[in-house]
Amino acid sequence: MTEAQAEWISIGRLLGPFGVKGWIRVLSYTDPPEAILDYDDWWIGRADSGDSPTASQLRQVNLLDDEVHARGIVVLLDGVENPEAARLWSGMGIWVPRSELPEAEEDAHYWADMIGCQVVEENGSPLGTVEYLFATGANDVLVVREAEGGERLLPFIREVVLEVDVTRRTITVRLMSGM
Repeated sequence: MTEAQAEWISIGRLLGPFGVKGWIRVLSYTDPPEAILDYDDWWIGRADSGDSPTASQLRQVNLLDDEVHARGIVVLLDGVENPEAARLWSGMGIWVPRSELPEAEEDAHYWADMIGCQVVEENGSPLGTVEYLFATGANDVLVVREAEGGERLLPFIREVVLEVDVTRRTITVRLMSGM
């Protein structure tokens, strides 16, 4: 298993209480967002910091119930029965073993596998390292940390991202005018 293929994958984060019966709001990193509910057991631990946790840093919890609302996903976890208990889980990461993830589709990659990849221009010039990614609605964005410490945002679109090679840990890009 490569460094990019950590044993645990972050699939979301617990946001805070919802209502008075212990429900918790969820930020899903899955696509579509409700796919997070396909996992029967979640492992809860610190929020994603780019490093995969160990099993001893996580606590397995069972989902008792879930609902998808217009404003997001809420869940009821075993042992969480009131807003005060739900508040204790706020900010915690939701993790699953990599072995439970479906295979990525052709020409698709898990974000976790791209974090830490070296980003190079098509002529081979290094730009930096992928620090994290985020979704904007229109497209995903690579956040690249430059060697000098600066940050560069690159849209994850075909015109910019030419090749992702998670085996070699490189992402080849073509910078558009103004980038």
